[in-house]
Parts: sequence; C-alpha cells; structure tokens
Amino acid sequence: MADLVSRLNTLANQIWSLGPGARISLADRSVRLVAHRGAHASGEAVENTLEAFELCLQAGVWGIELDVHLTRDLEPVIHHDPHLGRLHGRPDLTIAEVDFAILRKACPAVPHLSEVVERYGRRMHLMLEIKESWRERPAVPEAVSHALDTLEPEQDFHLLTLVPDHLEGFRAIPPAAYVDVAWLNPAETIATNLKLGHGAVSGSFMFLGARRLNALREQGKKVGTGFVENVGALRREVARDVDWVFTDRVLQLQPHIGGDQSQEP
Repeated sequence: MADLVSRLNTLANQIWSLGPGARISLADRSVRLVAHRGAHASGEAVENTLEAFELCLQAGVWGIELDVHLTRDLEPVIHHDPHLGRLHGRPDLTIAEVDFAILRKACPAVPHLSEVVERYGRRMHLMLEIKESWRERPAVPEAVSHALDTLEPEQDFHLLTLVPDHLEGFRAIPPAAYVDVAWLNPAETIATNLKLGHGAVSGSFMFLGARRLNALREQGKKVGTGFVENVGALRREVARDVDWVFTDRVLQLQPHIGGDQSQEP
C-alpha cells in the first residue's frame, strides 16, 4: 500500500509541475519548507534522528516534522513506528514497553524530545506529530507540553495528528497550534477540524484543491500541503500561497529557495 501511494504521489507531482504557477521564481517568495522526518529520503540519514535534523539546519530549512511516542516511564522520544524494527533492527523493542534508559542504551540514535528542543528550538520550526491518544495514555499531553515549555506555540512549533481527538487533551497549548492531517479522508478531517476549532489542516495537494483551500481560508485556517518532490510542484504550491510545504526531498528542493534561477519544472 505504501509503495502504491508513493508512486501515485510521484505521478501527481509530475502532473502538478505542469500546471499554473509551476514556473514562478522563488527568489523573492516566502517559502516555509518542512522536512518530513528530517533529511532522509535519499539516504542522507536515518529518519527522525539528530543527524537527519542537523542536515536540515545546515541547509537552512525552515522547519522539520517529527513523530512523538512515550516510553514506558513516560519520556517523549522521536520515532515514527511503535517499535524499532524497521529502522534500527530491533523489532523486540516497543517504545511504550521499555524505559527510556533501556531504549537509550539499546539505540542511542533515537532522540529524546528535549534534545531536539535544546538543539533546534527557535532555529527551525518544529512540527510534532502526536502518535498516541491521551485517552489511552493520559500522560501524553503533559509530557510533551513540558518538553516544549521554553517555546511559543504557533511561533516556534505546531502539533500535528492524523486523529484530531489526539490533540484535545493538550490544555496547555492553544488550539490555534493544532494541525489536523488529512490522509485519505479530507472532507471528514476538515469537518472535524471546523467542529473542534483547531487552527490548521494539512494534507496531500491532490486532495486540497482551490475550493477547499478557499473554504479553509474563509474560516481563518492555515493550510499545509505535501508531499512535494520536484521544483515545479514546489513553485505551484508557493503560488497557491499555502502556509507550509511538506517534503521528503528537502535537500534537493532547499537550494532553489531564495536563489531560484532555473525556470525549468
């Protein structure tokens, strides 16, 4: 399924890069490019690691997206999957079932959220995807909020989720900083976003066309789109004036921002 979605996204990028706005210059444009899980897609680094985030910082990337889980002793760590099998060869280590000290000893590459905040807070915008429900793990909001308490919501970070209810437990962070991510259900996600009063919606540019963009803007919502893979598609999203552009190809696209000379898509 993931391979099919990836192929469809690549095809959509190719088509998108032929449309209106795909040849604008980015030289004088404000572009908020967000590196999905850091710089990793072309083998630069392992996703969601300090190395992947450091590459973004050195390249001048505006923001990074990262995924948050809690360990058994309620420490927030950065990793996409619930276990360490896919990326670190340890399928026996499920994050929610081990204490942070054990996790750190077994796999030092998995960062603590506080490490990311200390190194990159206010240097890059943090888009933190909340992977667990506060209804099942009530400590999630407090643990994450505590790690972020030196940063300003909206200005320095946003919280993202595929399940809008996951953010309802975050009483210390204003709903304006909540981003509901539409996967294959944009109409449902947008309706829930409006009902809950969350501040933003993000999703594939394929599903967030002009009608939905305009409707969201009329409601005062911010909008992020992804996943952009080529310069033409990036230009088109900038021309559509979206607030954030998410990508897995950040090191390939970042050099075109602020010094975009070529007009080839």
